Amino acid sequence: MTNEESAEWLNMEDFAEGIDTNRLPATDALAGRSVTIQLADGGTLTTEFDLETVTWTASDVAWAGGGTDEYEAIEIGVGAFWVDFSIAERSVETITMAFSPAAGWALVVHSVIHDENFTTETRVMQSFHPGRVVGGPTDVALPAPTRDLIGKRTLFRYSAHHLYEHIYLSTRRFVWHNLIGEQRGHAAAELATTYRLEEGMYLFTWREEKIPVGTVFVFDYARGRSTGKFIGLTGDGRVANSPGGAEIIEFGFSDYAAYAETV
Repeated sequence: MTNEESAEWLNMEDFAEGIDTNRLPATDALAGRSVTIQLADGGTLTTEFDLETVTWTASDVAWAGGGTDEYEAIEIGVGAFWVDFSIAERSVETITMAFSPAAGWALVVHSVIHDENFTTETRVMQSFHPGRVVGGPTDVALPAPTRDLIGKRTLFRYSAHHLYEHIYLSTRRFVWHNLIGEQRGHAAAELATTYRLEEGMYLFTWREEKIPVGTVFVFDYARGRSTGKFIGLTGDGRVANSPGGAEIIEFGFSDYAAYAETV
């Protein structure tokens, strides 16, 4: 392999195969249940689940609408869920929910892939909507942006063939570095967003600048597991909403405080 070949940037499908090997299993625990989330910004998301599809309605948000779509649900932490579905009528948009009926907190992420004439920072853009599960406790803190991860170094083992390092630089940037996999030797500093869900559990997203790919993951540091997905375009322009998940290995910490205050 030449230096030029080894430096070639890969498309989403080139590195995503097998990246869900260490993912937590899906659950049907939500089948037959209805969940309504009252969003802090005034909107509402109502969902009714059966074994394979979710019927949903979103109101008073920029992505308002509704439909019936296939979904995936995974239990995260204790009594909490990660739910993701693509909007069939708007194929470049997805909705991801992290919520705890028992604790009452919820966070909804809307992801959209813009066309080639995008004027945003990245082609994949996301909006974040904390809220409460209707009927659940009301005294718990809502998910909120956090600085908790700044300075952390973490390894993510997605499979025997996928090992990545993350270094969290600020509230806006982190570095991913591929140690084992098709992207070996590649690294980038990407735009990122972090929300604290509860003690030891975070929702983390990043949006790549070089290729049209974004992510939504829940990092459960307390239990050492990562659960999420990649959304983006393949090399031939198809929309892909691909699962991912990893074992979390805490790797180190850099304390910037003595030298600079990170943003």
